[in-house]
Amino acid sequence: MRPMSSKPLFLLSCLALLASCTASGGGSLASSSSTSNNEISSQNSNKDAGSAEKISSEAQNSGKQEPVSSDGSENDSPTSESEPQSSEEPTPSSSEEISSQDTLSSETSSSASTEPGNGYPAAGGDFDNSGFTIARSTDGLVPEFRDGAYLILEAGSYDLSGVLLGMVYVDVPEGDGEVELNLNGVTMSYASNSVLYCASADKLEISAKKGTTNTILDLRAVEAEEDESQGGGALYSKVDTKLKGTGELQVTGTYNNGIHVTKDLEIQKLSLTSKAINNAIKGTDSLTINSGTITAISTGGDALKTADSDVSSKGKQRGDIALLGGTINLYSACDGAQAAHDFILGAEDGSEGPTVTIKTNKYSTYTNSEDIASTSTTSMYLRMTSKIDDYRYAAHFYNEAGETGSWANATFKTTQSTGPGPGGRRTYYIYELERPTSYSSFTLYAFNANTATNSTTDYAAKSSGSTINASRDMIDVTLSGTTLTLGSWGTYAASQQGGWGGGFPGGQEGNQDKADVSAKGIKANNDIYILSGTLDVTAYDDGLHANYGEALDSGKTSTGDVYIKGGQTTIAASDDGVHAERYLRISGESTSVTVTSSYEGLEGNQIYMEGGKAIAYASNDAVNAGNGENSAGLTPVINVSGGHLFAAVPSNGDTDGIDSNGNYVQTGGEVICAGPNQSMGSAALDTDGSVTVNGGSLLVFGNHERQPSLGSGVTSSSKSGTYGNAAHTVSFASGTVEVEKLPNSTYSILRAYSELGSISRVD
Repeated sequence: MRPMSSKPLFLLSCLALLASCTASGGGSLASSSSTSNNEISSQNSNKDAGSAEKISSEAQNSGKQEPVSSDGSENDSPTSESEPQSSEEPTPSSSEEISSQDTLSSETSSSASTEPGNGYPAAGGDFDNSGFTIARSTDGLVPEFRDGAYLILEAGSYDLSGVLLGMVYVDVPEGDGEVELNLNGVTMSYASNSVLYCASADKLEISAKKGTTNTILDLRAVEAEEDESQGGGALYSKVDTKLKGTGELQVTGTYNNGIHVTKDLEIQKLSLTSKAINNAIKGTDSLTINSGTITAISTGGDALKTADSDVSSKGKQRGDIALLGGTINLYSACDGAQAAHDFILGAEDGSEGPTVTIKTNKYSTYTNSEDIASTSTTSMYLRMTSKIDDYRYAAHFYNEAGETGSWANATFKTTQSTGPGPGGRRTYYIYELERPTSYSSFTLYAFNANTATNSTTDYAAKSSGSTINASRDMIDVTLSGTTLTLGSWGTYAASQQGGWGGGFPGGQEGNQDKADVSAKGIKANNDIYILSGTLDVTAYDDGLHANYGEALDSGKTSTGDVYIKGGQTTIAASDDGVHAERYLRISGESTSVTVTSSYEGLEGNQIYMEGGKAIAYASNDAVNAGNGENSAGLTPVINVSGGHLFAAVPSNGDTDGIDSNGNYVQTGGEVICAGPNQSMGSAALDTDGSVTVNGGSLLVFGNHERQPSLGSGVTSSSKSGTYGNAAHTVSFASGTVEVEKLPNSTYSILRAYSELGSISRVD
């Protein structure tokens, strides 16, 4: 036995973080030079779908694939397998427990001397098994311990306990049976390979027994590139794997992934925490969480991930992520969950569903990359119609009026004369400053050019206090006497292209306040289904995003649909709240989806509101049906047949409450949209095509670009007033409509088209 090295344990907190999320696994790092003494024969090629989105705008797929059950049949209601009701207790060995230090019996030695079928990893390195025991439950068989690794070469249930510096290697010929590892309080770590490596078996089950805490710690140097000869993570399996039990399991991965299964991965009941430099939990073919308390932390990649999207020989679609129950917390530098095929939350059978919390990129407290840390400040631009060399400008940032806050000086950047922007074509003067992201409000000051000190009491001119628009980086400023007047927000990048806003669909993307990498809450290469449960997403990118036109391994192309049929969904997104590249459908009596903040709120090529409640606040368009380069290319439409839809943007600026690049059709339900009081370009309701209201109620705070065509039972009415910064109750001749809180802006008129009759009062 080689004694344990005195080399200190590798500290995960000292890891260098991924600089970006690449197509090879969600991130990249400088390669480590650490290798094992002997390589393991690679039995399976492992594909890893990347975070970079490469959409083919030409590919189309008219077929719609619903979630697939475990036997390959189509099933609209994915459900978890039935769970055992009894509590799991530590399983005693049928014979006296044998210490791993004892001399092996001749029978055991004979069994262990059989050459493993898939290649034995003589990893070597520092090891210590003096405090560890492992034995088969039925007969007390102790696997051979050879050069730092326990070799499990026969099927069965094995009991593990104690402390091991080394690895457990499972290599049971296919067809010989399953292997179950019962963790009865283990601490396992290794610096030369995966701590737990399963090369072959009919299935692997790992059970953390009741009342025990179990730790798997990867001590290898940081490495983000997957290497079959080294294992793909701290826990690495090439067979279908199930993690279960009522105990605790903690996995820490420094070498690429935390938990990496190249086949199907299922988790049930377990209290699991997996933290990794790349993907926290990866099931290449599928990932299903039925129950338990799961925390997945990726400091440089995705929290949950699948990679394959082909169809098995039995007809089962691969690549789905299904979260069916439990409490699930996801923290990631890149995507919270990235599914190679569909993402499924909950079930349609009335079950409660999971409680899921997702935080990505700069909103994840576990992400420390230099790229993300640099976002503590971000560029902000002042767009002025005059340049007075006798003045300099500075902004005072704060959260509460009167606090010390922070100052930032503005410097002249460039002259701009090509962008029309709001107000017509003219020459603009652009100033740039570094805005600290930890503050929500600011006041702009002008000082004499020869005055170096910033002061809230001694100045040449100042603005009123204003709330920062976190989704846009440029604001119009006018100087008149001792007053600086703040106008509309826009984006500097879009203005350079001759525009002001940008966004989906088509044209220059206007939103610059988002991650440089894919940092979506949930991203699916095909479709997203929100069926039940509670989902809370805070993303430095899109909240939900479904791709259209991706080439799947099955030979099909992805459809890019988002179906929200149940549950309670809350999203705060730096970019789009919900982004569907073909259909966005919201239905179900108890369904609730709220986008509390976003650049674009609810987006789709075609949007169907059929039931439930949808609320969207945005700084650009709250609801947008468009036809961008990544969309399915269908004629855009917003179609409302039921439910309650609220869409609100500020009452000034180049924004739209509801924006359809095609038609707007309403046959039922309640729709409230709030936006600018303009008739062209920016409005509460902006459509390129017709507006038809044949039923329900449409309330417009602001103006609409086109006059609606009304059905026989729909009445048109309006009421002038001052509306804003409050919720309202609108009473009609035969009913009322409740209006959510309008943004901190003033709307001067309410126009209504309702089957409830004319407006009688607004409270």
